[in-house]
Amino acid sequence: MTLKKLLRKVVLAIAISFLILWSIGPIMWIFISSISPPVELFSRPPHWIPYNPTLKNYIDLLVTGRGFRGATVVPAVRYFRRGLINSLIYAITTTLIMAIFSSVTGYVFARYNFPLKDVLFYLFISVIPIPGWAVLITIYRIFASAGLLNTLHGMIILFVTYRLPIDTWLMKSYFESIPKDLEEAALIDGCSKLEAMFRVVMPVALPGIAAVLIVSFISTWNAFLAPLIFTFTEEAKPLTVVISEFIGQYYVEWDLMSAAAVIAILPPLLFAFLFQKYLIEGLTRGAVKY
Repeated sequence: MTLKKLLRKVVLAIAISFLILWSIGPIMWIFISSISPPVELFSRPPHWIPYNPTLKNYIDLLVTGRGFRGATVVPAVRYFRRGLINSLIYAITTTLIMAIFSSVTGYVFARYNFPLKDVLFYLFISVIPIPGWAVLITIYRIFASAGLLNTLHGMIILFVTYRLPIDTWLMKSYFESIPKDLEEAALIDGCSKLEAMFRVVMPVALPGIAAVLIVSFISTWNAFLAPLIFTFTEEAKPLTVVISEFIGQYYVEWDLMSAAAVIAILPPLLFAFLFQKYLIEGLTRGAVKY
C-alpha cells in the first residue's frame, strides 16, 4: 500500500469518525446528563462518565410522578406520563388513519378518471407549500367555534388534515409507478376492482405505505408549535409541550429534561426500526411481483 493510499484512508476514517461523533454526540450527552446528579451535571470540566450515576430522574418521570427542586415540586414531572400517553395516541391514531386514507385517495387519483380530476388533485395538494404557522390563527378560530380546542380528537383532526395532502401525493406517485398490467391480469382472473386493489396492488405498494407510516408517525410525534397553541391542560398536551415546561422562569431542570428527552427519542426510533423491516419485505415482494 502506497503512502498516498494510506493517507487517504486515514483522512477518510477521521472524517467518518468526526461525522459519527457529530451525529451521536448530542444524544450521548443527553443520556449522560439524564443519569448524572445535579452536582456533577454542572461541574467544570464536565464529566463524560458520571462518578455517581443514578436512575432517579427516570424513576421520577415514569414511576413516582414526583420531582422536587429543593422543596418545590416540578409540575411537568407530575403529568409527564400523561403527555407520553397523549403523544402515543396522537402518533399511532394519525398514522393508522393516514395509512388508510392516503392509500385509498392516492389510488383513486392514480387509477380512476373522473371529471375535473386534475383540477381537484392540484387544489388538494396546493396547500402543501403553505407554512402551517401562516394559517394557525384561522384554524384556531375554527377549532374554537367547533369546540375542538384542548381535545384529543381535535388534535388528531389537525394532524390528519396537515398530513393528508402530502401523503396522498406520495401514494399517488407510488401507485402510478406500478404497472396496470397487474390489475388487468387480476380482473381477467375474476377479481373485482376492489379485490384487485387490495389483493394485488396494495401488497406491491407496501414500501410506499411503510414510508408514509414512518414519516407520519415521526412528524406527528415531533409536532410542537400547533400543540403548544391548541392544548392548554395536561389532558391534551403531548410530550413535546410537556418537555418544554421543564424550562422555568428562573431555572431549567436540565437533569429531568434530559431524561425526558431520552424517553421521547425511543418510540420513533423503535417505530422506524420495526417498519424498516416491513419496508425491506415490501421492496422484495414488489420485485417478485414485477
